Amino acid sequence: MKFKDYIASHQAFTTEDIYAITSREAAHTQLQRAVKSGEVERVRRGIYVSKTGRFTGEAPDPFLVARTVDPEAVISYHSALVAHGVAHNVGFECSFRSAKVRSPFEYGGVRYVPYNLDDNPQAQTMRSKSYGTVGVTTREQTLVDCLTYPGRVGGVEEAVRSCSAFPYLDVDALLEILGSAPAAVVARTGWLLEAKQADWGVASEKLLSLEARLGSGPSKLDPRSRENEDWSPRWKLYLPETEEEILSWTP
Repeated sequence: MKFKDYIASHQAFTTEDIYAITSREAAHTQLQRAVKSGEVERVRRGIYVSKTGRFTGEAPDPFLVARTVDPEAVISYHSALVAHGVAHNVGFECSFRSAKVRSPFEYGGVRYVPYNLDDNPQAQTMRSKSYGTVGVTTREQTLVDCLTYPGRVGGVEEAVRSCSAFPYLDVDALLEILGSAPAAVVARTGWLLEAKQADWGVASEKLLSLEARLGSGPSKLDPRSRENEDWSPRWKLYLPETEEEILSWTP
């Protein structure tokens, strides 16, 4: 395949992809010319996007960029909420776990934020015309991630509102992911599962099993909150707003 044909049919690609169709010397020359002419844009070292043919004026899907940077990337945190279609607010970050990418980078108004893949998250493959296939944390893993690090999803309100929009959960899988999670994460998860008990079909004995793991407490629903407006005695959990207000985030 000729270089011109390749960039007209592949929206995101690496230098290694170009090496596969031509010599390294020719690849460097053609890429330099294409970047100079505006037919190709450089995302970061070794990663490019096409701006020619059917891709003229079209921004690449952030998940496609993340997958091109690291084919083993796992879309996580707020970006996983977006992938599952439940994110409450629009975000301008693409968060992903990676064993390859260590530093954040920006392209096209999107900040790409990598996190370690060391925790071996539960993931699934998702498909879309805009990005092909990509790994995404499961609903259950995403919920645990969001309640563990609400700051990574835009705050505790965004975490609660978005996770509450999941139509259903595999509670047994969720409890397995919680494993030996800190008491604070168990408390936050228990509180949300109780709030959504009827919608998600959460058995009472599952809540009791989480309640038994709380220890002496207390914990906070929002780890960044300096003020505590209310208290959940069952979950030994300080709440940043009144419980009535926070329950309104879980329709």
